[in-house]
Amino acid sequence: MKTVRISLGETEHQEQHYDPHGMDLKIGEQVVVETRWGQGLARVLASFPAFPDRGKKGSLKSVLRRATSADLANQEQIRLLEVEAKAFCSRKINERGMPMKLADVKPSFDRSKITFYFNSEERVDFRELVKELAQQFHTRIEMRQIGARDVASKLGNVGPCGRQLCCKTFLKEYEPIAVRMAKDQNLSLNPSKLAGMCGRLKCCLRYEHSMYEELKRGLPKVGSLVEAREGLGIVKARDVLDESVMVQLEDSRQIKVKAADLIHFGPPLDDESPRKGCGGGGGCSSGGCGTSGATSHDDS
Repeated sequence: MKTVRISLGETEHQEQHYDPHGMDLKIGEQVVVETRWGQGLARVLASFPAFPDRGKKGSLKSVLRRATSADLANQEQIRLLEVEAKAFCSRKINERGMPMKLADVKPSFDRSKITFYFNSEERVDFRELVKELAQQFHTRIEMRQIGARDVASKLGNVGPCGRQLCCKTFLKEYEPIAVRMAKDQNLSLNPSKLAGMCGRLKCCLRYEHSMYEELKRGLPKVGSLVEAREGLGIVKARDVLDESVMVQLEDSRQIKVKAADLIHFGPPLDDESPRKGCGGGGGCSSGGCGTSGATSHDDS
């Protein structure tokens, strides 16, 4: 099935695949498509002879038609309506003292409805507000409560990396993020450093998390008894990216050793489970393990 990838200029629809229904669309052409808020104007970014994600085959929205001069003129009117609706709704929210912040307004291309996106920490009774909006704009009104991450994606900003926010440019789904991911990457646990513009943990903390988890599996835990060429010692710290550990030897010297250069390592000293490669005896002395290479201990 041939598809086209289009952009509506909206985060949740950036570079999404659509079914052209047999139309031979060129890159750069503007088209009218189905969206979650109704019809919308889009631009073709690329075309594909087959849908690249076969797991979603049949779930594609449709390209309705090529955009006409009337559609382009209507788009300008839609933008004016968006500005007017945002100003009117914000004023009414302030007049009523409602505990909500308006984040975005999206009229459908055919003006059959206007969707208002807002953020609030509590439940809001907006029935009277909806009545006023319907009387003002003479169309169906839809109110959608969104989270802090969605607000950031709609408003946009520049992150500490100097680039546009990921949620504004390409990120479509927000995967769970935990402080543990920052710990795994040896980052400072300063909340102001870990929080994004939305006030939540930065989405980019997850990007390299799987790599850190993979590298950690080949490193002994802190507190583990290890054997290096210099002798027996205890792991005091780990450098995940360098794949090395800081070992305190029996004579109190501390040395940095690559995990691949360790002769043997076992579980932490407070772990009562038998050590791998030691015959389950629990003890390990220099040269007594009978292993010539490093044996990884699963960190999980």
